[in-house]
Amino acid sequence: MAPSRGDGETAPLDLLSYPSRLVQTLDAHQAPVNIVKYNHGAKYLLSGSADRTIRLWNPSLGKEIKCYRGHAQEVLALDIAHDNAKFASSGGDRAVFVWDVPSGSVLRRCQGHFGKINAVAFSPDAQVLASAGFDAKVMLWDMRASSREALQTLKEATSTITSLILPSSPQILTGSADGFLRTYDLRFGLLTDDLIGEPITSLRLSPSAPEESILVGTAEDGKGKIRVMDRKDGSCLQTISGFSTGVTGRAGLSWGYGEGCVLAGDDEGGLWSWNVLDAKPLASSPNKIHKRLITSIEIHPKGKEMITASLDGTIKVWAK
Repeated sequence: MAPSRGDGETAPLDLLSYPSRLVQTLDAHQAPVNIVKYNHGAKYLLSGSADRTIRLWNPSLGKEIKCYRGHAQEVLALDIAHDNAKFASSGGDRAVFVWDVPSGSVLRRCQGHFGKINAVAFSPDAQVLASAGFDAKVMLWDMRASSREALQTLKEATSTITSLILPSSPQILTGSADGFLRTYDLRFGLLTDDLIGEPITSLRLSPSAPEESILVGTAEDGKGKIRVMDRKDGSCLQTISGFSTGVTGRAGLSWGYGEGCVLAGDDEGGLWSWNVLDAKPLASSPNKIHKRLITSIEIHPKGKEMITASLDGTIKVWAK
């Protein structure tokens, strides 16, 4: 677990804080905001909403740069290619869109799912795009091929897949409502499944040690739980609980800067933070920063900025 010092010391105070000074409120969306994501370099921000649009922002200036329209239903997931030239989106209309960032044109539309698509992810080289959702399938798409057919379909999940990560080209991680964290190694044809035991709502790799640690968020009966998992042996290093996710369960989740703390939203717009080492909350009550469920949390790679999004339709930019 990245923040552990091995000598019983707690993490320094700067690793147990997060940007909390509100500097911008971005409110151009006309409906709940489901996802926000920094581009690579974290200068710009993409957001996806139930108003069926995706918007590109300069968060530090609070300026909207471009609006992308094409989805027929809500946008639930976004991922950005490493060169920032294109991004993928998916949602309630069962299609994956691949967009050209500067022009706003749709480069490709991938269809084959039989329900809403909760997650999309590019491989590091952006040659493969993965999508997963309500139909419990992961579909892999070859971005270089002229064919619009899926390259491969993975069908091991038995319920909705909520989360999807491609940390390295031959590897795929999925989290499902069936309670399993699955790791596919396509190079060797291996599948490792770790039973979490509760419906998984989100996955976040450790920024500094992605091969070692992962946050696994779950929700059951409106109550959220976060587990810090060891990726090498599947053991649970820490468990955090005591917050409410409401009926949707899609509360935002993130590592804090330096991984000294973990952040999560609750269904009343409160932002919780916990010390990773002892799982204790850093404040006796959450910081109420939105009016409804916090759906997405992004920490700037240098820790100087944080982005939060909510079902209240706003995106907020926070600074140290």
